[in-house]
Amino acid sequence: MKPLAPRLLYCVLVTTWCAQSAGIAQEGTSSPAAGPKSQYGDFSSHPDSLQAFYDYIHGQEMLKVEAGDALRQAVEAIPVDLGAPIDLEQEASLRAWFYDFLVAHSVSGSDSLATAFYLRGGNIYPDIVETIKNDLKTERPDLLEGDRPFDVFKAAYRFVVFEELERDYLFGQVSFFDSVFKVFEMREEYNSYEDYAKAQGMLPRGVLSLEDFLWRPEVEERLKANKKMVFVDILFIVEEPAEFTTLAVPGRTPSFFRLVWDSERTIWRPIEAFFSSGVPHSFLLQVM
Repeated sequence: MKPLAPRLLYCVLVTTWCAQSAGIAQEGTSSPAAGPKSQYGDFSSHPDSLQAFYDYIHGQEMLKVEAGDALRQAVEAIPVDLGAPIDLEQEASLRAWFYDFLVAHSVSGSDSLATAFYLRGGNIYPDIVETIKNDLKTERPDLLEGDRPFDVFKAAYRFVVFEELERDYLFGQVSFFDSVFKVFEMREEYNSYEDYAKAQGMLPRGVLSLEDFLWRPEVEERLKANKKMVFVDILFIVEEPAEFTTLAVPGRTPSFFRLVWDSERTIWRPIEAFFSSGVPHSFLLQVM
């Protein structure tokens, strides 16, 4: 049997971002700019472009991530680019998903709040939850408070965030400069968000992706069957909590998320996510 740590990370499909020696985040903290003047993009992987990239990242005006009117109003103010129609309930659900995601991983969050966020669509993959539960019962029964899916996710979150990352929460501050909910449709073939971002010069180097989202193969099959599906792309800048940073200043990273509308469950579900490396975080997003 595999040890608990790698088996949990495999089963929950968590990707941890590790700060590398002489890492990218440290390169970008030397001379923050006064403020960005152009939209995010047109960067390159050439070393000469890195300082401009990190001047942009560290020149953002940031907002503390915590539950309350300030964050809620900031999320509500993010514009929607309607390349495809969605109704008011879908838009409200989209903003609620994003707000709840940020708060669940903030100083206002908790293992219970994060678990409620992960299970908002129900126990979609019971076999995987059962596997995680059995691993925990074998090797870390002290983390389990019961046999419900809620108990299993809560224990897995505690293990990954509190024990593996040694953090109480993941998000300190956030910037929505240049953030837009870009709504669009796809049919026949899945076009990767990461490929688009690279083509637009959004990622200089060191990209870390959350891969193998469990629903993605089904989405791709639906598209091949000529079934139209609605997607949303969103970019934002996140900063790690100052009290947990190992860097001279808290690390920041651009974060890219693509959601897809699950019409059967009437929820938005993540299908693609990727980041620039340097800031240690972990997400339990794929099992959703």
